[in-house]
Amino acid sequence: MYICTSIECFYLMKRAEFTLISISLMLAILMGCFSCAPNSENEVITQAKPTIMVIPSDNLLKKHGAIKRDSADGVEFLVRDYEQYLLKDERVTTAIAIIQRAFIDANYPLNDLDKSLKQIHNRSLTDDADGVAKDAKTLLLETVQPDIIIELDYSYDLSATSHDYNRALSYTITTIDAYTNKVFASSTCSDVKDKDFASAFTKGFKKRSGDIMKDINNYFGDIIENGREITVQFSVNQGASVNLSTAMSSTGMTYAEWIQDYMDYATINGTYKLERNTDVEMYFVNVRIPTQNSNGTQLNAMGWARQCVKEMRDKLKVNCTSHSQGLAHASIMIN
Repeated sequence: MYICTSIECFYLMKRAEFTLISISLMLAILMGCFSCAPNSENEVITQAKPTIMVIPSDNLLKKHGAIKRDSADGVEFLVRDYEQYLLKDERVTTAIAIIQRAFIDANYPLNDLDKSLKQIHNRSLTDDADGVAKDAKTLLLETVQPDIIIELDYSYDLSATSHDYNRALSYTITTIDAYTNKVFASSTCSDVKDKDFASAFTKGFKKRSGDIMKDINNYFGDIIENGREITVQFSVNQGASVNLSTAMSSTGMTYAEWIQDYMDYATINGTYKLERNTDVEMYFVNVRIPTQNSNGTQLNAMGWARQCVKEMRDKLKVNCTSHSQGLAHASIMIN
């Protein structure tokens, strides 16, 4: 039987140790490679979270006389005064701060209501063209451009079943697409008893915050994958020398045909629905556009319309302008 010398044993042990180290290093590198890549859609979503803005509900504004009806050309609309309301209801600022803190801790970007109101304070709420009051909510959204609105409604009254003067908190949080004004989720919590409002709201919000964030992530994940939803309107000015069925001399293609091709090109997967189609108007709904420009800045309906107007001027040599309003309605006029 062969018996190795002490020197041979030493080299054999060192060779085995080196082999084990090499295998361990290879495994570590492989594990590192796998861990660097997102392994699910949820991980991708967490890398691009929506911007949140928390605002009080119309019901709260009504309770404190901070909302009224106005009209223009026979059309009624609401005029909201958030600054007046915030001065009258100190509790709502506490509730908004608690909600915002939870989203900040979860790494969501936020637009603060109070700071945003100060940002637009010097801007007139009146449309100089017709003297009609412009809604503060519309002005906020146009200026700040959040992705998601969290609308808060609450009550904090003496509990009918409490013998120690505890109050009972109930609240409803509605999550809304800021671009389309579409409500996509709602969460309600009721009968949270505590003498201190901040304590009651903190306890109540903890019960629902996880589900609220999950709803927002799911909804925004669809936007990231399939594009943001807007409406698009092409119309012809009454005094224009062409209409949408006019054929262009350079190509023989009508303006309507060019617009249809552009919609195929400038939307996500050609997603849209043509709702009205006449010689003077083409109106598209359920239009999905990218969430960002090529330079990484946010893209909304006004930005999309600006790009389209540039294309029409350059390629069709037609005089056209954008009359887009808000975040989700692109309106292009051929003059």
